[in-house]
Amino acid sequence: MKEMEFYQDMAQKCVRCGNCQYYCPTFTATRMEPYVARGRLELIKASMDSRRQEHSDTFLRRINQCLLCGNCSQNCPPGIETEKIIEAMRAECARTKGVSAALASVSNNIEKVGNITGDARENRLLWLKNVEGLATGVKINESAEYAYFAGCVPTLYPSAYSIPQAFLKILKASELSFTILGEEEDCCGYPLAIGGLPDKARMVARKNIDRLKSLGIKKVLTTCASCYHMYSAYYPELLGEELGLEVIHSTQLLAELLSAGKLKTKKVDRIVTYHDPCDLGRKSNLFAQPRSIMMNLEGLSLREMKHNGADARCCGGGGNLEMSDPVLSGKVAQERVKEAVNTGAGTIVTACQQCKRTLQTGARQLKARIKVIDICELVQEALDEG
Repeated sequence: MKEMEFYQDMAQKCVRCGNCQYYCPTFTATRMEPYVARGRLELIKASMDSRRQEHSDTFLRRINQCLLCGNCSQNCPPGIETEKIIEAMRAECARTKGVSAALASVSNNIEKVGNITGDARENRLLWLKNVEGLATGVKINESAEYAYFAGCVPTLYPSAYSIPQAFLKILKASELSFTILGEEEDCCGYPLAIGGLPDKARMVARKNIDRLKSLGIKKVLTTCASCYHMYSAYYPELLGEELGLEVIHSTQLLAELLSAGKLKTKKVDRIVTYHDPCDLGRKSNLFAQPRSIMMNLEGLSLREMKHNGADARCCGGGGNLEMSDPVLSGKVAQERVKEAVNTGAGTIVTACQQCKRTLQTGARQLKARIKVIDICELVQEALDEG
């Protein structure tokens, strides 16, 4: 990951045109200049040039209130990659001022027990054990073609257990050779990488890759958009090498299985809208696969939101924002839920456990009569188990 000096010239290219205001979810939620790309860039430039503004608590707060969604960057006339500049500045601030208490706690938990919550390692398998018969025949830390890397949130937050449970049922139905890492699974390190702690993220990456290779794994499966982006984009950069592993998101696998007729499904009578996760869509260019899945489900009607695909608005859960400013995260989520409600759909489908959590929170805060599910849950619902 590049340091702040690398981006100094790029930061100076901001002409303050204000184009980023339209695309920034935190600006939409606050209507305040320090919450948009050009405002943050002005603060960053002031910290680097002759004005030499110190990294005050307010400065740190503004830098950490960016969702890193990348929507401003893809629509920036001078081509400024604001989210990369923000990440580099977070690392600079971590060196000069340290990190927030919340991120420090997460970092400490990952170092000690391998997850963001500080849960005991054995809790990684509670999601598997609380569905009768689900664990039957499942390999844990054994050699296989695929390894399912479930991630911290789906395995440690009961509200998200349904995602790995659904995906595991699909994997068993597909008869693929797979294993899970169970108690030995460690966080992918994404909160560290984007929070300004690339060296700690690098150590996590090395440990995860070495463990997978020791099991002879050739393909890594994820249901988490951030885990997918971390493995496919950050790991090669952090480690300075090719992984020697194929990284596959659940939407890629499910689209392939359904298109090939390898999963028998029944009719699903739902009107849905699809929320593109930032890490999966805009940052990883996986737009077609989830839509292919829904097109292959009989009875399903998809209604797109006004902002979809590469233009999709963030759910409010990106960039560690929920950790640093849960109130702002909730406001952003509410804006996205309003857009979903306007489609007339009864269900929001997404492909990221964090998106599911934040959108559920936004819907609850708005008292919106709309359900939020992961695409794995949708496919599992459609499986013809008879």
